[in-house]
Amino acid sequence: MLVVALVVSGTAALAQEKLIQPEESSEWRPGVDFLLDWGSRYIYKGEVWNPDPVLQADLCLSLKGFYAGVWACHDFTDANGYDNEPEEWNYYLGYEYQFTDIPLVESITIGLGWIYFDYPRAAAWDTQELNLGVMLEDVLLSPKMIVNWDYENDTWWIEAGISHEMPVEFISEKLLFGTALDLIWGNTRWNGGYVDEGPGTYKDSDAYKNALISAVLVTDLKYQITENIAFGPYMIVAWALDHDIREKFRANDINNDCNFVWGVKLNMAF
Repeated sequence: MLVVALVVSGTAALAQEKLIQPEESSEWRPGVDFLLDWGSRYIYKGEVWNPDPVLQADLCLSLKGFYAGVWACHDFTDANGYDNEPEEWNYYLGYEYQFTDIPLVESITIGLGWIYFDYPRAAAWDTQELNLGVMLEDVLLSPKMIVNWDYENDTWWIEAGISHEMPVEFISEKLLFGTALDLIWGNTRWNGGYVDEGPGTYKDSDAYKNALISAVLVTDLKYQITENIAFGPYMIVAWALDHDIREKFRANDINNDCNFVWGVKLNMAF
């Protein structure tokens, strides 16, 4: 949090004039983003939550840096007690602002968001989370850091990552290959819980400690059908980094010290 605070305070002064006098030429035109994702499993921050196929959808509306949306996960099986119905809904909103003309990095994007996690058949799991993110989109590999706080369960986790996307020109300029690598850190209460037993912590567990949870590698190949629509496959590989986290994953019959997921995505942006 100290690193984030230093970045925020350092960039706010540089961009103060732009905040006071926004560009007059900018249009009041809302953006609409829709994502439809079929995955062989439901994986969250390197940990499998559902070992069977799921369909995930995300609809987001944005305007002038503000955004609001809803995300849903549809369970095709009864792995988590759901029989061909949504097992999770996430409602979120937030604000992002890009500071420009920053020395050395050109621009910095800072975002603040809120998420409500809704589990239709497990109300005890329902919770809320705040997140603060810093992204350097004009720097090589677009590094980012996101601090997340579940203030109802007092759990913290931090995601730091890099990403890159490039066209596969020898095949088609419309074919894009992307890759991203994230490192996930969690506090004691985050690492000490068990997905299949509901929320809560287990202080007698060796995993009840501050530690790096996992490294998550995501690769995708998408074809730009039109300017606004893209479709293609993706793959996720996640490795448990800490020894006790690996043991925790192995003790869970739906996880392993290396988790693998594949699927296909449809992206639409207008």
